[in-house]
Amino acid sequence: MKSLFWVGLTVLCNAGAQVALKLGATTELRLQSLFSWPVLCGVGLYGVAFLLTLRIYADYPLSLISPLMAGAIFLVVNVAAVLLFAESFTLDKLGGMILIVLGIALLSRSA
Repeated sequence: MKSLFWVGLTVLCNAGAQVALKLGATTELRLQSLFSWPVLCGVGLYGVAFLLTLRIYADYPLSLISPLMAGAIFLVVNVAAVLLFAESFTLDKLGGMILIVLGIALLSRSA
């Protein structure tokens, strides 16, 4: 299973889960909001991401793959937040994303 396809799919499932949970988020925790379609989809996507992550950890060094996936999830979630929720995109966020990408690049060189 050692494939970047599975890593990418895991990142998309995790980021998709976060976006789905944001769509289902309410200011009050009520039972009916916990069983809304966005929340159920988010939980399902987290489950798929969890299972894929277990398999990916078996194939890659943890010190490389965990930061790589966390950084990629951060990038995807930020882009989704701007596109789907009209959240602001600032120079500080851009700078942070660039630093994350540079950090991942440095990590991958040492692996």
